[in-house]
Amino acid sequence: MTGIVQSMTNSFKSEVLSAQHNFSTSSRTITGQAVFKIALYSIANGADIDATTTEYTTTGEVTGAGYTAGGETLTVTQVPTTSGLPSTTAYINFANISWGAATFSADGALIYNSTNGNKSVAVLSFGSTKTVSIGTFTIQFPAAGTGSAIVQIE
Repeated sequence: MTGIVQSMTNSFKSEVLSAQHNFSTSSRTITGQAVFKIALYSIANGADIDATTTEYTTTGEVTGAGYTAGGETLTVTQVPTTSGLPSTTAYINFANISWGAATFSADGALIYNSTNGNKSVAVLSFGSTKTVSIGTFTIQFPAAGTGSAIVQIE
C-alpha cells in the first residue's frame, strides 16, 4: 500500500540526540550548519512515506513544470527554542516555500537534511491532493510555537 502519513520520522528522533542535525541559523564548530530541504510527493506517483522513512527518496516524488527533483531549500526562521508552561517543548520553524510557474499535484512532503546523507526529519500530509496549474504552489508553515510548529520535541 502506498500513502503519506504525517509524522516526525523515527530515525530523526535518535539522530537528533547524536548531533546529526543542526538547526542553528549560524554555524557551530561541532557539526556545522545543516541545509534542510523539502521535497513534494504524490500518491498517484506511488509515494509511500511515513515515520519509517529514513532518507529522501525519489520514489513517488512529484514531477511537472516548475518542480525540480529534490525539492527546495528551506530557511530556518525560528532557531531551536523552548516554551510552554513550564518550558518543556523545544521547536524550530521554517519560512514559507513556493514553486512558481508550476503545474503538478502533490499529497505531501518530506523535510530532510541534504548535508547529512539526505536523512529524513518529518513527513507532511496535505490531507488531500493539492493541484496547481500554471501558478504558484506554496506551503505555508504554521506560526512557530508550542503545539503549532512543524518540528517540535516535547
